[in-house]
Formats: sequence, structure tokens, C-alpha cells
Amino acid sequence: MRGFAPRLPWSRRASSWFALDVGSSAVKIAEVGEGGGVLRTGSLPVPPGAVENGFVRRPDVVGDAVRGFAGPARGRPRRAVVSVPGRGVIMKRLRIAPGPVEKLDEAIEFEAMDAIPEDLDAVNLDYHLLGASEDGGLEVLLIAARKTLVEGYITLLDAAGLVPAVVDVDYFALRAGVGAPGEQSPDALVHVGARSTTLHVPAGEPPGLTNELPWGGEQSTESLAERLRVPRDEAEALKRGDPPPEVAGLLESWCDRFAADVGRGLGLLGGLGDGIGPRRIVLSGGGALLPGLGPSLARVLDADVRVYRPPFAGEGLSSPEARRQGPAFAVVAGLAARSPSE
Repeated sequence: MRGFAPRLPWSRRASSWFALDVGSSAVKIAEVGEGGGVLRTGSLPVPPGAVENGFVRRPDVVGDAVRGFAGPARGRPRRAVVSVPGRGVIMKRLRIAPGPVEKLDEAIEFEAMDAIPEDLDAVNLDYHLLGASEDGGLEVLLIAARKTLVEGYITLLDAAGLVPAVVDVDYFALRAGVGAPGEQSPDALVHVGARSTTLHVPAGEPPGLTNELPWGGEQSTESLAERLRVPRDEAEALKRGDPPPEVAGLLESWCDRFAADVGRGLGLLGGLGDGIGPRRIVLSGGGALLPGLGPSLARVLDADVRVYRPPFAGEGLSSPEARRQGPAFAVVAGLAARSPSE
């Protein structure tokens, strides 16, 4: 199988490793200690055009920023766990007929030829075993990512002096970091990025249900700049903190429209359900702190909305500004829970 995680070319483990969530406006990164605790975090600005639609267009530029955070290697390879965008990944549930375990890779690759609408030489394949099927075979989740997508992230890590240990899918990392199914688990996750928003319903069979909205927090800034006829940077500054009444009204209107779109997107996934009482929604991503967004979602969707705070807020997010950016680290939290030795 052409897996996501290459074999590690060394025997001695480094004392720490890095978890990276690469977005169109910033790289969220955490250094994770040998015992799993987050040592420090950073949000590294990404120049316009360096990352577009999930593809890393300027791995050298982004890699330099990551290298500046990670520091010198000191002679030992430093490992990294990175996520690729789920919208660029194909996922299929397969039922594999009973057969010898040693033939499993071969059987899955054979099934993938029909399940994946791509030349298998053009994709990286991986799979996750979900359990036994009724006929004694196996239920398998097949994951295929275009090599052109994955290679951009690998090249970025190489430019940063890091070695890829695990390449995950951001949908899976978000689910792990914010809301896997369980008692009092959220009914839905709303992760608002700069240019896109991920809607995820964790209930039901893995990997859950996911939808993407092609807009995020950056559109609120652009809308505000257009309505007020001010530069983009001025509009961004106005919406932070305590915006004046005129700005607050415009933001509330935008948030209500956005919440309605989120409601329609979740409705298509069955994420609003017909249960008794408010739905539980976790709001994360860099756009989660947009003034009025949480209240708009709560009002429009009749939901109990909680803004996500990463579990390492007390240790890895040491400065007030870093703590404010905590909701943006939802994917990083899921990546940090992975082991580079998997």
C-alpha cells in the first residue's frame, strides 16, 4: 500500500516533535514533548497566495517560517505530524471479503481500483480497519489523497528541516481534537477558517459526516471593508475587540447570514436532528472569535454554542494573544494527540 506515513529513517527518537495545521492565512504549530505535553505553540502568518485551496504553492516561503519557529535541528532529525485538507481527499467505506490477513493490502488495493475515480499511481492510499462485517470479512475506510496535494506538504516540511512522521486528514484531526462521539459529545462541529468553514457531525459510523462552506472569517473582513469603504486592514482592526455600534450592526447582519448558511449545511448532514432541547455545537477555528458569531449561531440554530478551548491552553498558549487564538488550534490539538511512531 502507498501509505501516508513513511518509515522513519532513524532508530533514536528525538526529544520533541511538531504538529502543523497549514492554512491559507497562517500555520498553526505546536511543539510536543516526548511525554505528549504541548511545550509551546505559534501562529505563523502565511503570505497571500502561498497556500491556495489547500495546495501549498510556495513551500519554500512557508517552510522558512516554520524553520524559524522550530529552530536548528542540532544534528538529529525532527519529526512532524501534518494535516492535509479533507476536501482534497477521497474517502470510501469498503467491505472486504473474508481472506488471509497477509493478503489484506492486496485485496484493498484491488477494491480501490473500482472505488477511487483516479489512477492509483496518482494518489497516496491508506486505510483504517473499522471492524468485522456480517459475512466474516472486514469493514474498511479507504483514504486516497492526490500525490500533488501531499507532496506540497512534504516539500514544505523538508524546507523547514522536518521529517514527516504522519500525514493526517484535517477532518480526522478536528474530530479527535474537538468532539469524538461519547457522552455529552457535541452534535456538530463548526470550524471557521479564513477562507472555508468545515461542518462536521461526529455521530454515526466513522468517519462521521462532513460538509464544507467555501467562505470563512476573511469574507467578513472583506464585506466590512466594502460597506464602510475602508482598507482591508482597517476593517480587520475595527471588527476586533469592541467594535463601534455601526460596525457591530454590520457584523451582526453578516453573522446571521453566515449562521443561516451553517444551518442549511448542517441540515444536509442531519446535524440538527429532532432531539429535545438545544443542539450542542462547538465553534472553533480562527474565525470563532468574530464578535457576534457565537450568539448568531445560538439564536439562528436554537443551539447551545461553546467556543473551543484547546486542552493545552494553560501550558502551550502562554501569552494573552496566544490564548485569544486558542480556538484556531483545534486541528493542532488533534494532531498533537497522535504519536509520530504510529
